[in-house]
Amino acid sequence: MNVGIVGFGSIGTEVAKALLEGVENFYLYGISSRSKTNAEERISKLKKGIEIFDLETLINNCQIIVDCAPKEAFRDIATRCINEGKTLITVSGSGILENFDLIETPKKNNSQIILATGAILGLDALRAAAESKIHSVKMTTRKPPNALSKAPYVIKNKIELNQLSEAKLIFKGSATEGAKAFPANVNVAAAVGLAGIGANKTQLEIWADPNLERNTHKVEVKSDSAEFEMSIQNVQTPENPGTGRITGLSVIACLRGLKSSLKVGS
Repeated sequence: MNVGIVGFGSIGTEVAKALLEGVENFYLYGISSRSKTNAEERISKLKKGIEIFDLETLINNCQIIVDCAPKEAFRDIATRCINEGKTLITVSGSGILENFDLIETPKKNNSQIILATGAILGLDALRAAAESKIHSVKMTTRKPPNALSKAPYVIKNKIELNQLSEAKLIFKGSATEGAKAFPANVNVAAAVGLAGIGANKTQLEIWADPNLERNTHKVEVKSDSAEFEMSIQNVQTPENPGTGRITGLSVIACLRGLKSSLKVGS
């Protein structure tokens, strides 16, 4: 199956590298990027040829589109994939939340939107709990200051993070509010909300912690079927501290799951 990648930052590059090295049943057809110069520079470092296409050409020639673009591009990418009956794998939980009106449309067009969620764990259990009654979901995200310093919410509210000596709570609210305030940092909160009781009812705290070197997430769930906690510490990507290395790998795992004779997890 032909795979096209939209957005060629750290995540898109990680996915491309894996496909070039070989993922059974899948072939990297090409990429689309808003910055052709940056894309060409990244491609040159891979030392393997990758063609760059406009978005329309890429979608027309691929069965699967992997969306690694900024949240602002999600609606256009998703709409085009839905209209053409393509499968869209995205890492943008924030994009889904802000464009939820699109979610019912794929059923009519034989397309599908899949949210790859490797930066958080335990969503199988959360989805299972949601089949009955969930009482509460609380997510606490703690990241080194360098992972949060460029977030729109931090800049808008002039929150100083450079000289922190101890952990600082910089946001408290719903996952919906958090996804809007930190669109590139807490896609995991959107995923937790979508899998459980909804993003509006999912509580979220975001802390800047100078004592950390990894992006950490903890989720606490109380339901009538189980009470459980899950936590993860993600290694940062060197060029984009707000993104964990495991995010790109989760896209590859998602691709393999589409064609594997054995799929582990719901």
